Amino acid sequence: MVHHTAPHIPFRNSQEWNAAQAQLNGTVHCDYPKWIEILCHDINVHIPHHISPRIPSYNLRAAHKSIEENWGKYLNEASWNWRLMKTIMTVCHVYDKEQNYVAFDELAPEDSRPIAFLKESMPDYA
Repeated sequence: MVHHTAPHIPFRNSQEWNAAQAQLNGTVHCDYPKWIEILCHDINVHIPHHISPRIPSYNLRAAHKSIEENWGKYLNEASWNWRLMKTIMTVCHVYDKEQNYVAFDELAPEDSRPIAFLKESMPDYA
C-alpha cells in the first residue's frame, strides 16, 4: 500500500497519461527501517521494479541510485513513519475523477468503523 496509494500521486486520463512518467512518479520509494528492508528483499526500493520487474532484488538499490541521479526530480520519495502509515491506512483508498483519492469514511461512513478505529488508535507522530 505504501508504494501505490500516496494521496499526492495523481491519476491521469488516457489523453494525459505518459508511460515513462507513470513509471517514475506513479509509485513511491520509501525508506524503511533496515530490518524491514531485509525481510522484504528491498521491495521498498520500488521505482526500479516499476521500470522493469525483471530487475532482481539484489540490483534494486544500484538501479534506484542510477534513476535518482538521472531522473531524481521526477521521483516520489518518503520515509517510513507512523504518520505516513496512518495516512495511507485511513485516507487514500478510492479514486474519484474530480478529487483524486477519497477516503472510505467519506464515501460510506456506516461501513468505515475499522478506519475510524485506526484513526483513533494509530499515533500521529512521525
